[in-house]
Amino acid sequence: MAWRFAASKFKNTTPKLPKKEDTIFDVPVGNLSCTNNGIQVSADFLAFHIEGEGGKLGILPTGVKGRRTRNDIWIVAAHGEQVSDFQFMTYADNYLATCSRDESVKLWKLSRDSSPTLATQIDIGAGVVVETMKSHSTASNILAMGSYASVFIADVSTQKIAIALDGIVDKSQSLDWSEDGRLLAVSGDKGRQIVVFDPRTGGQPIYSLEGHAGMGREARVLFAGNRLISTGFTNKRVQEVRVFDAQKWGSPIHTQEFVSTTGVLIPHYDADTRLVFLSGKGTNKLFMMELQDRQPYMSSVFELTLPEQTLGAAIGSKRRINVMDGEVDTYYQLTKSTIVPTPCIVPRRSYRDFHADLYPETRGAEAGCDGYEWLAGNNSAPQKISLAPNTNSSPPPQEPTPPAAKVKPMTQQTQNYPPEIVKKEIEKAKVEELDYRKYEKENGHGVVHTPITPPTNSTQGNSPSSASPLTITSPDPITIIQPPSSNNSSENQRISASVSTPSSVGTGGGGTQSIIEKSTENASTSNGTEPVTFRKTIGASSRSHPLSQRVRPKSCVVGQITSKFRHVETLAGIKANNAVFSNLRNVNTRLPQETNGCCCSGKFVAVPLAGPAGIIGIYDVDSPGKLADGVMDGIYNKAAITDLQWNPFDDEQLAVGTDCGQINLWKLRRSDGTRSEMEPEKVLKIGGEKITCLRWHPLASNLLAVALSNCTIEIWDVAESKLYHRFSNHTGAILGIAWSAGGRRLASVGKDSMLYVHLPAEQGESRIYERKVLESTRAARVLFACDDRIVIVIGLTRSSQRQVQMYDATTVDLRPIYNQVIDSATQPLIPHYDYDTNVLFLTGKGDRIVNMFEVVYDSPYLLPLTPYMSPIGGQTIAFHNKLRCNVMAVEFQVGWRLTEKSLEQVIFRVPRIKKDVFQDDLFPDAIVTWEPVTTAREWMSGVEVTPVFRSLKPEGVYSSVPRPVISSTQPIPSVRHSEMPSSYSNEKSQVARTPQSCAVESQQNTPPDLQQVAAAWSTKINVDTRLEQDRMEGVDESEWK
Repeated sequence: MAWRFAASKFKNTTPKLPKKEDTIFDVPVGNLSCTNNGIQVSADFLAFHIEGEGGKLGILPTGVKGRRTRNDIWIVAAHGEQVSDFQFMTYADNYLATCSRDESVKLWKLSRDSSPTLATQIDIGAGVVVETMKSHSTASNILAMGSYASVFIADVSTQKIAIALDGIVDKSQSLDWSEDGRLLAVSGDKGRQIVVFDPRTGGQPIYSLEGHAGMGREARVLFAGNRLISTGFTNKRVQEVRVFDAQKWGSPIHTQEFVSTTGVLIPHYDADTRLVFLSGKGTNKLFMMELQDRQPYMSSVFELTLPEQTLGAAIGSKRRINVMDGEVDTYYQLTKSTIVPTPCIVPRRSYRDFHADLYPETRGAEAGCDGYEWLAGNNSAPQKISLAPNTNSSPPPQEPTPPAAKVKPMTQQTQNYPPEIVKKEIEKAKVEELDYRKYEKENGHGVVHTPITPPTNSTQGNSPSSASPLTITSPDPITIIQPPSSNNSSENQRISASVSTPSSVGTGGGGTQSIIEKSTENASTSNGTEPVTFRKTIGASSRSHPLSQRVRPKSCVVGQITSKFRHVETLAGIKANNAVFSNLRNVNTRLPQETNGCCCSGKFVAVPLAGPAGIIGIYDVDSPGKLADGVMDGIYNKAAITDLQWNPFDDEQLAVGTDCGQINLWKLRRSDGTRSEMEPEKVLKIGGEKITCLRWHPLASNLLAVALSNCTIEIWDVAESKLYHRFSNHTGAILGIAWSAGGRRLASVGKDSMLYVHLPAEQGESRIYERKVLESTRAARVLFACDDRIVIVIGLTRSSQRQVQMYDATTVDLRPIYNQVIDSATQPLIPHYDYDTNVLFLTGKGDRIVNMFEVVYDSPYLLPLTPYMSPIGGQTIAFHNKLRCNVMAVEFQVGWRLTEKSLEQVIFRVPRIKKDVFQDDLFPDAIVTWEPVTTAREWMSGVEVTPVFRSLKPEGVYSSVPRPVISSTQPIPSVRHSEMPSSYSNEKSQVARTPQSCAVESQQNTPPDLQQVAAAWSTKINVDTRLEQDRMEGVDESEWK
């Protein structure tokens, strides 16, 4: 019977190269001349060669990321000469064996709380040089050591040689145990000899196999199930792989040549997936192969070109992989200065559920027997464990934190809240987010958002006397308290949960709980409800909150979530409708770092110009061109400018903050003549303090938030010149402020490294959130994202790395959820967030690149888009509202980019083929930022308002996605109101659902009529209704007869 081909589940396994911030860089490795693998990985630690005299190894916890210099790692001075080989004990992840040419074999004990210590030594004998080692595959405390013409098997527990093996030509270059632990394969004579021993039956080889024809400095041998793999060289110095059948020893069943080079192929094998990893030493190639039972016995899976040359390679423990991302293996590459952990992912349509077919039971952390039992003839296999997240078998090791000696991790602040504030927060915590009850009902159950605190990328070193960099904090259990359901309560569709998280990231375990957590625990106790506690799994995302309507559609490609805006196209200058203001002169490049620079409205662009009089040039966006020579015209503020902002509801009103404590309100029209002689329409005198930041309210007209140099924030009604509120929480200068899109909250970040979130409309104490967030206080920005559920802080590290920090705004303690380094520069990033598309724009003064990301409320949080690179550096970018976007050209954002000599328009659009229809998937109903919803007085009095959303679809244009057919008797709504986070909504604002309203909703949600859809497209598509025979020519009547 013919053998039928069965497709492998791992045939499409793809390695995914990580970003730089996900690697370990600036590691002092240097140029290596060793003949071992260069790096070894256990479930808990990484061990690798480092540069320097003598045999020194570097030690790091598995899972760390970021910059690691010599001061950030543990250094093991193992031997006086270079280390010949080193191995982790198979069933003791914290024990490392090392050997060298000058001393005996040493066993080192590694700890996360103290320096590595010497555990024991094994004396082989005088004159015996150990070249290679291998720990036993099934038994503990058994170590095989290869020397010149001999192999020794030692019992580590007794520190004695138990078995000596002979019959090897020249020195031993590689050793490996079979999967069942019975056989030992040895490569000798520079790869030309391969011998197999049964150590417990005798000291001579039982099989001698044909090795490689060439003589190389290195060779490798590896058991792969019932196969034996050997790597070496041909007589033409070409890398060669030979595969032998362990059940029928003799000639190789498979031989394959690779690259002509001097570096050997380092083999690794995964018994669960039958994948073979071949890393070319000294090259930048990784070959992934798969073993098969029939020809071809080794088939190609993937060939990866690495960015740097490989000095060493290793495969991580199966207990460390992230099974909820489809990861089946982790490949570690060692280069001159970097350790690159590359996850190997099996592409699946969705990774929401655990794919049990990809993860069979694997070997656990306990040996089948000890060394004494194995020497006595015991062949017990290790117990296998399941990798499923919901099992109780050997959970994966804890995620370590980076060195904590000189690092100041983001910690939760211990606060003593009065009882009335505690009660107040409990009542308001349930309405901190958008109302997505219908989506929760569709999902069938409620979900709880539990952020994971990511490790901080440290760049600070620590002295040998400082605390250990291997200290970790074990995650606290997550406690979910389910309230009793009530059919009569309107809150029964909401989610009520308490999440317990560690209070700090770093050493130590004590901490404080949030206000909601403490009170909910008391409530659950009084109601008799027992909390359900489970352990948070490492690597799997615990953020399963209902997705917002504003989150953009995503697709999954090889385990990576990508954005529909990822191929964004940026048009600038001449390509952007030839909109360029040229001959621009005297641009002010010395503005304070707290200001964005220029700003634009629907009619004008305001550009600060150099000079002591605070000149601002005003340019009509509809009349670009070359500016006239001579003195630059503009408005004179008679003081240095600190910030400027256009009124979002009045395209002709400009607010300018000065360093003398006053705000000038200008009324500018296109009919104005020479503006140098104009005076402000109104002057708002704040006081003697310098104005730091200005931000208009997104919903209420004439309401302005002002940050002052005396560390206070004031809320002003500019129409009535009335001060409504003053906040004095910061102890350092304020670096940035921002309103939430719903207008209920105001966030601020200052030089005291603190982030505060306020509720200005509340009477009395309105500060509800606070957290220490900044690592460097030179500059920072803050903004809200994802329906005000995330607070984003744009700042700098101590090493001038520009980073994005994300915090969960739905929690009282602002728990950190993500941190990403963008690049390194001296100037801070200036962010702009598009609420409708969730796209975050990042650029800085002097930058040529505009980085773009889509922000999502779940991992991976920041989806990278195609960046824009300009030929010249810019000062800043000012953005319009959505009314300036040509949606039929798929433009989702329009702005102006300022340079020292020009002001050019930039257009961001998504390339689409069909532009004659409205792209519904890219343009949801836009938030109306150009019309006020209420007045300042009404808003400050506590009137509840919500943002208004409006469709951008032009009249008479068809949609790319047919919309539901609405009854002719019902009016077509052109404006809808959002359910934005209204933390302090009244019960009166909730409208009861009547049977009539439910009927209307059911009618509006009916599927579209196919005939109406076809009729809509009939004008766009030319349909040929003729039959094929109508186009045929007939024959003459006489010929037919």
